[in-house]
Amino acid sequence: MTSLADATLPLDGDWEYALAESGPWHPIELPVSWWLAGVDTTGPVWFRRRFTLPASWSTGRTVLRFDGADYEARVTLDGRELGRHVGGFAPFAFDVDLEPGEHDLQVWVDVPEDEYGTAFPHTKHALRGVLGHHDARPGSWGPRGQERCAGGVWGSVRLTRHDIAALESLRFTTTLRGADADASAELGLRLTGDQPRWATVRLTLSDADGEAYSLWTQTWLEPGQQHVVVTGPLAAPRLWWPWDHGDPFRYRAVVSLEVDGDITVLDERLLGVREVSVDPGWRFHVNGRPVFIRGSNYIGSQWLSGLTAEQTERDVDLAVQANLNMLRVHAHVTVPSFYDACDEAGVLVWQDLPMQWGYRDDAPTYAVAHQMVREVVDLHGWRPGVAFWCAHNEAPWNEPWLADEAGKFEPDQNQRLDHELAELFRRTDPSRAALANSGAGDGHTYPGWYWGEWTDVHELPGGAFVSEYGAQAVPVLPTLRSFLPEDATADDWEYHGFQHHENAVKAGATWDMPVDELIARTQQYQAKIVQNSTETYRRKKGERVQGVLQFMLVDPWPCISWSVLDVERRPKLGYEALRRAMQPVLPSIEAESDTYRPDDDVAFGVWWVNDLPRPIRDARLSWELVDAQGTVQEQSHAVVQVMPDDARRVLQAGPFRLGAGSYVLRTEISAPDGTSLGSNQWGFEVTSG
Repeated sequence: MTSLADATLPLDGDWEYALAESGPWHPIELPVSWWLAGVDTTGPVWFRRRFTLPASWSTGRTVLRFDGADYEARVTLDGRELGRHVGGFAPFAFDVDLEPGEHDLQVWVDVPEDEYGTAFPHTKHALRGVLGHHDARPGSWGPRGQERCAGGVWGSVRLTRHDIAALESLRFTTTLRGADADASAELGLRLTGDQPRWATVRLTLSDADGEAYSLWTQTWLEPGQQHVVVTGPLAAPRLWWPWDHGDPFRYRAVVSLEVDGDITVLDERLLGVREVSVDPGWRFHVNGRPVFIRGSNYIGSQWLSGLTAEQTERDVDLAVQANLNMLRVHAHVTVPSFYDACDEAGVLVWQDLPMQWGYRDDAPTYAVAHQMVREVVDLHGWRPGVAFWCAHNEAPWNEPWLADEAGKFEPDQNQRLDHELAELFRRTDPSRAALANSGAGDGHTYPGWYWGEWTDVHELPGGAFVSEYGAQAVPVLPTLRSFLPEDATADDWEYHGFQHHENAVKAGATWDMPVDELIARTQQYQAKIVQNSTETYRRKKGERVQGVLQFMLVDPWPCISWSVLDVERRPKLGYEALRRAMQPVLPSIEAESDTYRPDDDVAFGVWWVNDLPRPIRDARLSWELVDAQGTVQEQSHAVVQVMPDDARRVLQAGPFRLGAGSYVLRTEISAPDGTSLGSNQWGFEVTSG
């Protein structure tokens, strides 16, 4: 038996780069997003290296593979151009015919810079999503909005040799039938050589006890690329669940090929058996069970090569600690280790294409966007955690406010493209739902930040699924001072994302106020919006809202944004507010304000919210009011019957007549044996006049 590629020659490490084809040449370590290596340009950049192919490499099919290059790459080997690839996230490869010995490899990578005021920001060329244009990236909308470019060969480079065949893609879907399931695996195979071969193609699923299922077929394989489908029933399989609904179990899957009695292992990975659907009212179902989505938006790093497996695992763990069961990869495709971590942790993934705001409506844009749909489905469509596809974020055809930033509004711009992409997603991957444009159908709602007051969230949102909401907050002082010194100007603050108008008007915070006060005001304001908005939406579950995605989890670079964890993953106050508000079993506080006068009747509704699929009988729901010294002013409790996947208002705390001071209302819900199932609090002030 042979295993996987018969030989691999890594080509990472020492390369050279130049900003012109003729040099001068400088050393660089690849893979890297070139800004992280000190190369401050949008491109083009030339890369080269020499390598030696060993004598043992004399047979089989040799493939030169790139795991990722942003944005357009042209590859030349020994002076002969092999081809090109456009698009920043997907692996690509070339067949090469090489003799043992020395060879020269050169890669030209370009990120086209759009002319500011015309193509940028409204009709961009390159489909790079948040890596190319976003209000949480360097420079944002302004003339410096394309600086610190993420271009480069950011993924590993290697040569592989396959003596028999190679697996180039795998799509795995399962459909549940009661306790059983039907499985289907579509395998993209490439047979080496020039003769057809009779082969047994097999997908084996194993658990800790050994082989559990085997799906196989026998067929003639023709030389070159082809698709083979293997199907079969799975009797009483273990299912993959989001972490709050069950065990995210995965089977060890092995794809093998038997030819003339010899077995070659083509691939190994971990697959989950599960079924995900989204109904017309935005209700997510996993394995037939309704699941209320509690999540956040995720942009792990502005530079993909800087996002390590350790960091993505930590980010996903921090999401689970905050009680999140979904992360939306916002307007880009991130590194594979992130999806691995989500699959393992039981976190659902909403996956966007890298499309953010406006692009040209021309043939090259359409061609690349259609290609990206197929690439992302091939790359991540087999994963149990990936639950939903989205083509575009805040496309110009649905965002009249873009006229204020871009100078024009064209209601048809990118609309046909987006709907074509959504339909292509559905045809390419019928097992998942797809959305043409986030912001049209789902809700991007920012009361208390871009409009109105924070209490306006108590009105029903603009969509049954709220995929963005929140407010900015300045990170803690050690993080802030690492990128904004004391003498930073207002322009420096804006370059790093600080929104002067919204922070001043909504949070009462200006960049030139004492920094401790600035940090406190913005973090307290963000925490209030995150908690109140999340709890308000969750109390409306079943009535209108089917899920929420706060914006956003982490900072992708040293900046000031809507994240609740800064670039160093130090928490803001908003992280704890998010954690409390996202508890699967939540004693929720319905608060109309956080500031009262001594003659006000102060009252709060006390709810239970249960996202779990099981009831909690004879639970104890309690509240207590404490003052600044921690002295209990009043308290009450009730025995309640908590229904599965529901929300109910049970108690009223108050009305109180309180003297001036600071107060906290605390709530808790506990099981009959006294075990705490969730706790919460809401702080408020009674002013002196």
